[in-house]
Amino acid sequence: MERFLQWQAATDGYILLPDQAEWAESETAYRTLNIIVLMRKIKILLGLLLLSICSHAQQRPQYSLYYQNNYILNPAIAGIEDYFDTKLSYRNQWLGINGAPTTTYITSQGPLGNIEKGHHGIGFNVIEDRTGPTSQLTIDASYAYHIPLTKRIKIAFGVSAGATQYSLATDQLVLDQNFDPAVPKNRASQLVPDLVAGIWIYSEQFYFGASMTQLLPSQVNFNTQDKNPLNRLQPHQFVTAGYKFFLTEDISLTPSVMIKHVSPVPVSFDLNGKLQYKDIMWLGTSIRRTDGFSLSAGFYISRSLNVSYAYDYTYSPLQQYTSGSHEIILGLQLGNKTGVRCPKMNW
Repeated sequence: MERFLQWQAATDGYILLPDQAEWAESETAYRTLNIIVLMRKIKILLGLLLLSICSHAQQRPQYSLYYQNNYILNPAIAGIEDYFDTKLSYRNQWLGINGAPTTTYITSQGPLGNIEKGHHGIGFNVIEDRTGPTSQLTIDASYAYHIPLTKRIKIAFGVSAGATQYSLATDQLVLDQNFDPAVPKNRASQLVPDLVAGIWIYSEQFYFGASMTQLLPSQVNFNTQDKNPLNRLQPHQFVTAGYKFFLTEDISLTPSVMIKHVSPVPVSFDLNGKLQYKDIMWLGTSIRRTDGFSLSAGFYISRSLNVSYAYDYTYSPLQQYTSGSHEIILGLQLGNKTGVRCPKMNW
């Protein structure tokens, strides 16, 4: 496994071994390099390098159940239902690898005004993501406006603004020497502004959305003397669409796609399928290009409570070290006065 990467402390970059050139072009490698750049001049053991990977090239956390909470990626969703939709989630990625990514979040969003007409939506999210000695805490507030296009179709525009604190627990690092002037003592952190914008076109039967995160140009430099341009936070683009087909009166099928891009790696995508029985339960699956697949399920326990779960299996080079990833969402539909347990816009 040491053939994956050789890090040279005296240089500003990294050297990939020849037989790993193909691996370096994958989305998984990109996140590795992002985190390594933040720890410039540090020789970290191989295990830490593996733990610092976040698949699909994202500097942001990865989610499998985003289609159960599209608001986590697109602020235009805020206010789409006639109640406040609150989600609490925990994700444990790559179970079995010590220090692997864990993500915890709470989101809440709801409408202001009559949702049958043009109306406003507001919301917030708090997201904590940890990977080995690194962590990031994001707090954003959102605003959206929904405009009817026809009797059944609406369009919404949304924006989220806040800040993200990036932290590095340097006391958890294993160094070649006891003291390195490039490594801050104990803990280093940096606060950067955060801005997200999105659009969402929808009806009860279909949806199309696009969003972009990390819109503000920022850099994370724990060492103030090292302004490496490779530490720049890159904008993330997301485009998604889905359509709900009724197979019978009680059973529906919603295929969907999520396309993701962050420079400089190639575009990646997820193919999803969700089979639902009435407003009681659903089963789902997702396939990620070059990474793995996910199996998921959910139950609408009451008109105020629902739960979703996903298991991820990877066929990336990490396969031999992990038994998979787990993600769970607890949903609270606060103020839902209808007798329906699942959301009206339930794709």
